[in-house]
Amino acid sequence: MQPVFTFKLLLRIGACLVVGWAILSPGAAWASGRLDISGQDAYGKAVTVNGTGHFTLVLYTNPDLESDSRKMTLALDPYRSRSDFTLVRVVDLRGGVPPEMRGIVRGQIQKEQVKENLRLKKAGVDSSTDQAPIIPDFSGSTLNALGWDSIYDDVHLVVYDPSGKEIKRLAKVSDAKQLTKMMDSIL
Repeated sequence: MQPVFTFKLLLRIGACLVVGWAILSPGAAWASGRLDISGQDAYGKAVTVNGTGHFTLVLYTNPDLESDSRKMTLALDPYRSRSDFTLVRVVDLRGGVPPEMRGIVRGQIQKEQVKENLRLKKAGVDSSTDQAPIIPDFSGSTLNALGWDSIYDDVHLVVYDPSGKEIKRLAKVSDAKQLTKMMDSIL
């Protein structure tokens, strides 16, 4: 007797696979019927990348893209003091930092955030680390959850609306004007 595969059985198998993936994926969790993408910032605080209640721009960067991502971050200054806007930077550090050095890297990121907050304050922008967390991703779990598992050479970004739904994704962002034009159309 051959097994009979019905549509309901296929749906059950698919649902089990999705739930299993969500349980086993350290960078993702279910909330409100959607898949939350999370990571840990340089201070050890859990960050929901596609959080609710605000627009969130998530920026992919790595040490080789520091200059380019800095231009993008500076271009976002006009939006940074908005209560409905959050910037999240995910730094790709997969395979580049031995476990015993990760605390030092986190400390360096913390120092850079303090400098950036001082710069913003002098520029009249009210900002905090909570509004612009930096996630050093050593394992790739957050990057994988964002669909950036094979990204290395260019700054990428994704924007989430206040309900945590993805509304825009750009690959190979190299022009700050492109970024601000996109943000002006969203906000």
